[in-house]
Amino acid sequence: MNKILLLLILGSLFGCSQSMRRDYPVQPPAKKVDNTVVSSNPVAAVVPKLPSKKPSTDKVTIVLDAGHGGEDFGTHSAGKPQYQEKYLNLSTTLLVRNYLQQFGYQVLLTRNIDTFVSLEDRSLFANKQNPRLFVSIHYNSAPSTDAEGVEVFYYKDDSNANRVAKSKVLAQCIHNKVISNTKAKSRGVKHGNYSVIRETTMPAVLIEGGFLTNADEVLKIKDAAYMKSLALGIAQGIKDYLGKDMIMIK
Repeated sequence: MNKILLLLILGSLFGCSQSMRRDYPVQPPAKKVDNTVVSSNPVAAVVPKLPSKKPSTDKVTIVLDAGHGGEDFGTHSAGKPQYQEKYLNLSTTLLVRNYLQQFGYQVLLTRNIDTFVSLEDRSLFANKQNPRLFVSIHYNSAPSTDAEGVEVFYYKDDSNANRVAKSKVLAQCIHNKVISNTKAKSRGVKHGNYSVIRETTMPAVLIEGGFLTNADEVLKIKDAAYMKSLALGIAQGIKDYLGKDMIMIK
């Protein structure tokens, strides 16, 4: 009897121990996940790491391109302090990304730090991701210090009328929302032969958000509230276009 009782007690303890291990497993230490690929390749160093699983099909993917970067400063304002285009492009792009993510879209960037990415690599990256659309963000310059305003470019390619039509609608949607938000001077929607909108395969536009060679416009652009309103206009224009695009697809 004593032996049987002892076995029952040991069996009970063993079963409890196993149950506790199932209910409270020992967790391995959490690993810090870096969302950016670290590599000597300039593109890999700034392109967000793709998830191991395919993104949810209910999320539209958008690629944003902050123009210039690294040793390519772009244009700049006159006088001091001097405002460099590459930094303004990146700041605006990050704001647009945040707004788009709030709208529920998946956003990928050609660069998210101050580094050089070639024009070819920007287009190659976008084409590989096969997003719904591509937007390149810049600020402008001109020989005349009186030049001002916002303009949006799309590429006119006679061999792909559908892409041209969608790019033009995207450009108009972004232009309208930015002008409405910022009250900036409208320079319209135009055809432009720029590499990043010529070599990409999805609807693509390039926005010039104002002239850094215009002293009055620089005062607005460097103001955080104004830049946010411009960035929100870009995001709202993209959202507006996507609503129209769904109708066109149907």
